[in-house]
Amino acid sequence: MSKVIIAEGNDIAKRTYLALKELNPAMPKEGEKILIKPNLVEPMSNESGAITRKETVEGIIQFFGDKKYEIVIGEGAGIQNTKKCFEKAGYFELEQKYRVKLVDLNISDFVAVKGNYWNFEISKFAKEFYLISAAVLKEHAFEVTLSIKNLMGVLKPKANYSTKSYMHVEYDEGFQNGREIWAKRLFDLARIAKPKIAIIDATTAMYGSHLFGKLKTLNLTLASEDALACDLVGAKLLGHEKVFYLEQALKEGLGKKPEKIVKVYT
Repeated sequence: MSKVIIAEGNDIAKRTYLALKELNPAMPKEGEKILIKPNLVEPMSNESGAITRKETVEGIIQFFGDKKYEIVIGEGAGIQNTKKCFEKAGYFELEQKYRVKLVDLNISDFVAVKGNYWNFEISKFAKEFYLISAAVLKEHAFEVTLSIKNLMGVLKPKANYSTKSYMHVEYDEGFQNGREIWAKRLFDLARIAKPKIAIIDATTAMYGSHLFGKLKTLNLTLASEDALACDLVGAKLLGHEKVFYLEQALKEGLGKKPEKIVKVYT
C-alpha cells in the first residue's frame, strides 16, 4: 500500500522520528549501510527553507540508531562545493553528535548504469546502500522539486557543466521535447537509485523559487516507502494538483497515487 504519513509539530527531529515510527518501514538488512541524501544545492543556512534542515536528518538518525547501522549523510551539491554546503547548514554538528559520516558524493566512487532512456553514472553509495531521500518542500522551474528530483545529487558531475544540468540541457536550450527528455532520464535515475524511504521536510513551503522563494510555515514532515506517492502529496501541499513529470512517472510505474494518508501529531 502506498501509505504517506504527515506528522505535524514544532520539534522537527521529533516529528520526523514520529513520522518514521508511524510508517513502520521495512528496515535495512543486517550489515546493510544507510545513505541519507538531503537537498543541499548551495551553501545556505539551516533556516533558509531552501535546504533540508539538519533536524530532519537528525530525526532519521535517531529512528534508525547510529549505533545499530553505519549511516552516511551524502550529497553532491549542484553548484557549490559540497563541504561548504554541509558547513553552512550546520551538518558537521551531526557528525560530532552521532556516529555518522558526511560524504561528498561529487567526489565518491561512481558506477556506470544503463537505463531505458540513457546511460549515466551515479555514486556507488546510491547504488549499494539503503537509500533515504530527505528532500525539502519547494517549487521549481520543473514545478516542484521533492523526493524524486532530489536524486539528481547522486549523479556524477560532468566536465563543462557547473551543475548537474547536463541531465536537462535540452530543456534549458528550448528543445520542444526537452521536458520529456529530462523526465525520462529522471525516471531511469529513480529506478536505479530507488529510495527505500522518502522524507520531505515541510517545516516551510517555498513558493516561486527553489532557492530564494517566499516561505510559508507548515511545520510538517512527510514520510513514505513510495517516493512518488510522497511527492504527489507534497505537490498538493504546494498547490500543484498535477505535475507533468509526476503524472508521467505514474504511467511509467515508478510508484502509485497515495492510497492512504495518515496524520499524526507531536
